Amino acid sequence: MLVRWKEPLALLWCVACSASVETAPLESTEVAELDALDLAAESQEAPVVELLATSEQELHAVGTVRVVMDVAEGRRIPVQLWYPAVESARAEAEAGRPVLDFEPPGPERDMLARATLTAGPIYSERTMHAADAPEVYAQDEAFPLVVISHCTDCSRFGYVEIAETLAAHGFVVAAPDHVQNTIYDYWNGTSVGLELNTFLETRRMDVYTLTDILLNPSATVVPRGLRGKIDPARVGAVGHSFGALTASYASTRDSRIRAVVFLAMIASGGDNLPFLGDELAKRVPPVKLSKPALFLRATEDLMQLFGLNEMIKDNYLAYPNETWLATMRDTGHYSVTNLCGLDEPYTNGCGPGIRTTQLWVPFTFLDIGTATSLTAAMVTTFMELQLNGASSRTLDGIAAGAPGVLTMEHRAP
Repeated sequence: MLVRWKEPLALLWCVACSASVETAPLESTEVAELDALDLAAESQEAPVVELLATSEQELHAVGTVRVVMDVAEGRRIPVQLWYPAVESARAEAEAGRPVLDFEPPGPERDMLARATLTAGPIYSERTMHAADAPEVYAQDEAFPLVVISHCTDCSRFGYVEIAETLAAHGFVVAAPDHVQNTIYDYWNGTSVGLELNTFLETRRMDVYTLTDILLNPSATVVPRGLRGKIDPARVGAVGHSFGALTASYASTRDSRIRAVVFLAMIASGGDNLPFLGDELAKRVPPVKLSKPALFLRATEDLMQLFGLNEMIKDNYLAYPNETWLATMRDTGHYSVTNLCGLDEPYTNGCGPGIRTTQLWVPFTFLDIGTATSLTAAMVTTFMELQLNGASSRTLDGIAAGAPGVLTMEHRAP
């Protein structure tokens, strides 16, 4: 049985809770600086989807669009969709656009813009490679779906590499903003934080309801080319940190979810039961985890101070279905996200750091582009194997291609 460690987690996640970003409109000088950053971003190399290309598989152009979904009475949330797009979208996607373009004009975009300006070079993942709302690639077969749940005080577009790589390989990807627990809520000082009772249930229902909407062929909020074209028998979930706890819980309450990825977090507090708050566990009797899973742990995760990686290994060893455990060396809690370095709380994973495996020993984290590329490759390969039944790569092969950086373990009970 694993120890219960809600209090240390909550304390660690609130280290910089008093920080904030101005919400005033941008000054003209700031706009000019952003334009210069945009030009620099557009000149960066194309993303990992090209690195994963094989002679046997033609990659799709990638499109993305922001939609707003009503997921509960009085609850509207932005959802970012990525999907295989028509060939005419390829040039725009490969040219790249600033991540800032994920947000329409308004206070959220201004906050993101100001954070982008002040972050400095440690925040380097500033470019997306997806065209803006192109037509969907037309095919007879329905698309598999992967839903991504973000970490506490993070964002729907924090996993660009994962989403784009999946879409290039034929998946539809949906990532919600868990409103009240986003980076904007953090900057505004209004985030609920790591709330494992009421808000964990809210997060789960965000995932459940947006899946309902995407599978509804009459839902007008869904892009026309995707209506009735998503396969309800091929749904996967990916979660990072609090999002991993969300994906864990969601997978036990939604039979449509066939495979789960847990990034930098446990899935269970013991006995293969999802990690829930005590009040939630009383209201909703927990159901044991059962779906094939991939765990990823970062060796220099700040939460290793509380033994996180040993707990993840215990989860892996006790897991009741086929499971993989990836361990990425010299990485931190945010090495799997493109938000790494955007603000002080998100720096455990990029640039210079202090080891948690050797206290007070300085080092430099694994290059964030390498870390997010490897994460995207593993997630995509795992979902291809679980939802499509085959992949041109293997998880062991990805690890073999990153000697000294990545190790892979596998269990098939």
